[in-house]
Amino acid sequence: SILVALTPLVFAVRLFEPYIAAKEIFVQTGTATVGLLWLSAKWAKSSTLAFTPVFVPLLALGVIGLASLLWSVNTAVSFAEVQRMATYGLLFVISLDVMRRPEARAAILTALILAGGIEAVYVLLQYFTGDPLFLTDSLSGKWRTFGTLGNPNLTGEFLAVTSLVALGRVFEIRRNDLQRSLGGRFTFVALILMVLGLTATLAKGAWLAFIIGTLAFLIARRKGKVARSPSRSFVLASVITGAALIAIVVLPLMSNQQAINHLFNWKSINGRILMSVASWEMIRDAPLTGHGLGTFRLRVPDYQAEVLSQPWAERFIPNASFTSYAHNDYLQLWAELGIFGLLAFVALIWIVLRRGRSLSDNPAALGCWAAVISLLVNAAGAFPFHLPTTLMLFAVLVAAVEAAASKESLRPVQMGRQSLIAFTFVTITICFSAFCFGYDHVVANAALRRAEATLANKQFDGAEPEIRAAIKHNPTEQAGHIMLGRLLLERREFPEALENLNEAQKLGFDAEIFDLKANLYTAFGQHDKAVESLNELIRLRPDLLWPRDRLTALSLRAYENKENAR
Repeated sequence: SILVALTPLVFAVRLFEPYIAAKEIFVQTGTATVGLLWLSAKWAKSSTLAFTPVFVPLLALGVIGLASLLWSVNTAVSFAEVQRMATYGLLFVISLDVMRRPEARAAILTALILAGGIEAVYVLLQYFTGDPLFLTDSLSGKWRTFGTLGNPNLTGEFLAVTSLVALGRVFEIRRNDLQRSLGGRFTFVALILMVLGLTATLAKGAWLAFIIGTLAFLIARRKGKVARSPSRSFVLASVITGAALIAIVVLPLMSNQQAINHLFNWKSINGRILMSVASWEMIRDAPLTGHGLGTFRLRVPDYQAEVLSQPWAERFIPNASFTSYAHNDYLQLWAELGIFGLLAFVALIWIVLRRGRSLSDNPAALGCWAAVISLLVNAAGAFPFHLPTTLMLFAVLVAAVEAAASKESLRPVQMGRQSLIAFTFVTITICFSAFCFGYDHVVANAALRRAEATLANKQFDGAEPEIRAAIKHNPTEQAGHIMLGRLLLERREFPEALENLNEAQKLGFDAEIFDLKANLYTAFGQHDKAVESLNELIRLRPDLLWPRDRLTALSLRAYENKENAR
């Protein structure tokens, strides 16, 4: 958890996308490594597998995701997403089996609290002095507190989870009268720091998720058999936290107008409304089957453009850049996998939510349960289940909740030799795919970086082999196809350039594709097609002004050419 949450620390906000890709590589290859070690232990010591009712909706999601390959608009993208989902499913299976032991659950909670405490200190340093590793004076408002996750909203999600885990540990320490122990004091201090760091991110969605998770925790404790009134130490910790919030976060915030503007940013809310409406339009076209796992980013630009063409949606035109995720994981799941995929996930949520009552006497596990609830709340206004760190936390925390819930809900199932062989084959296949994923993405990203440096020096012949190597190792990465199209356009190899740009367009929306195609058609003398490309970009992104300027200049040039011809 510490490795994935905090490594590598040196990525800044400008490297957001490569950073997320690096996290994904860490999670998948880490899961594959642990999976092989765990599997070897299964063969050597035990052939039992922990079973929980959560397996049923998880298997249903996997089957529906595989089936969506049959009607997906891009099979390669959907298959890559199926592979990713299988890796996190394996992580859940491993975690569930290991966390049957209380000491294993205690170890992962300690790791999360330590990671959250370090993250909170880093965020507070950014809040007061800017990033200690980078010059961040150019960043405005809340974007200074990007944390190690490269984004204040994502960092807020992580701190909300670790704060709730720490809250559960605090109640456990209090129950066992360990407040004065070194571990107890560390947990109290870490919880206070995490709450301060969470507040400093100014991530409203994470705040709401933390508040609802805390309320769920307290209500579940109250309904349990061991409900107790708050102790003096707990009240004192709350008072200290409140005073620190006012002195450390609120008062400096009053003099930071940029941060206040970010806090009351209606553009973000409008963007989420627009994406929800576009998602509904996408769902209406395929409510039962969906459009295929992982295809939301491929289809939603057209649906968003259709929405923005209506008169009532003019106020949302400045928000047309929200195109990668629905900012509502439930709507995106419905749009991709249809109603049956959504129902399978709702069934999983229902099973987990019911564990709260049975965990009322286990505050540490109840803290994990509250953290899962915070992620589910955040999923209604963000995309935590499409981010490697938060999806990893979801899989591990749900496993901890299920392992601690009750003896009745967790039954060791004895596997026969044939079942064990089949299970081994599936596990090794998933692990091998995860290692291949990590290798291919590292090689592709390194090749693209070298190609970009070579292109900057106008060394086209040297850049082409690197770009083609990147495409070979990661054909679903749009950047490689765009870069190759740009290179071929520079060399005036127009048919090949157009072919690569069209391939890039199948992998998602990027304004550069339309710009390059317009340049290509102009150089080729096909002004009508250049105008058509720019008009299509304006339709998809009516908030952009430069395509209109390009269109005006192109029309003027065409008029001048006609006059000269006369």
